[in-house]
Amino acid sequence: MASQKGRDFLLKIGDGGNPETFATIGAARTNAMAINNNPVDATSMEDGGVQTMVADAGVQNLQINIDGIFKDSAAEESLRAAAMNRTASNFQLAFPNGDIYEANFIVQDYNRTGSYDGLESFSASLIRNGAGTFTAA
Repeated sequence: MASQKGRDFLLKIGDGGNPETFATIGAARTNAMAINNNPVDATSMEDGGVQTMVADAGVQNLQINIDGIFKDSAAEESLRAAAMNRTASNFQLAFPNGDIYEANFIVQDYNRTGSYDGLESFSASLIRNGAGTFTAA
């Protein structure tokens, strides 16, 4: 598999319209996605002391983290509003190879920081709310 450019790994926020239009959160410097699967332990005395797991019986969660510099774009304003209003929004994650993942997310954490001699920056953590849709390139 060829290397892919990190700058093409984009997080986009939906406008809530029908059809929905997604805008890139353009001031992002890093995006990260983590999938966590929590299988269910089904170990019994019959298993001879060896743990037995049921892979698809547990809960799966998907989290996205974003860090960037603050530029006050419409997409950043939408992210900030979703955090402050505690609302769920549709997001799209575009991968460098053309794959797309869309799902509803809740902003779990939103932070803004700044220093007297630097640029203001922001970071956010998003947690998936329900199932998502993966579309291969």
